[in-house]
Order: sequence, then structure tokens, then C-alpha cells
Amino acid sequence: MPLVVYVEDQNHERMAKTHEDHKGTFLSLCEAAPEGSILRAVNRYGDTMFNEIQLVRFVAELNELPPEKRNSTVRKLAAAAEFAIASHGYLFFVGEPFEPRSVTV
Repeated sequence: MPLVVYVEDQNHERMAKTHEDHKGTFLSLCEAAPEGSILRAVNRYGDTMFNEIQLVRFVAELNELPPEKRNSTVRKLAAAAEFAIASHGYLFFVGEPFEPRSVTV
């Protein structure tokens, strides 16, 4: 299930929606990001929300990625973040539902 991302206004009303590709390339970038990176905060199995201040850093980190890693998903998310910043809003990432594996004892 691909990551779903919403742009929300100050009242958390959803203004736009996008999603990552089915290969999970954006989540792979996030999981490979260095400690302390805002990208590293995006959680595959939980929800993540960035405010306007965090989004400035998020966009900067996306723009610092090597050109070969700035695929269509990264460009869409940068545009969504810019829209959220201009709207003084939020970017809300909806993670995959966590389904624990059954263990046989």
C-alpha cells in the first residue's frame, strides 16, 4: 500500500492529496536518511505530520538530494510541501497499517 500524503490547512481541513509510487522509493529514501534528518521522521507504519517550520527543512532536504533520487514522487511531495507552507498548513503522511505476523509456538 503506497504512502498517502495530505496537504491540510490550519484547521486540518484537507486541501490536496498525493501518494508515493507503488515501489516505495520515497519511504526507502526516508529510511536511509541520516539520523537527525527530517526525512528520517517519516514513519512507514505510523502517521507523521509536519508543520510549516518543519516543512521548510523538509523541502530543503528534498532539494539537496542527488538529481537521480529526485524522482516524480519526490517532486510531487516537494510541491505539496510548498503548497502547505504557502497556506500556513501541514503535510500529513498516513502510514501503512501495521499487521503483526502471527507466531506459532
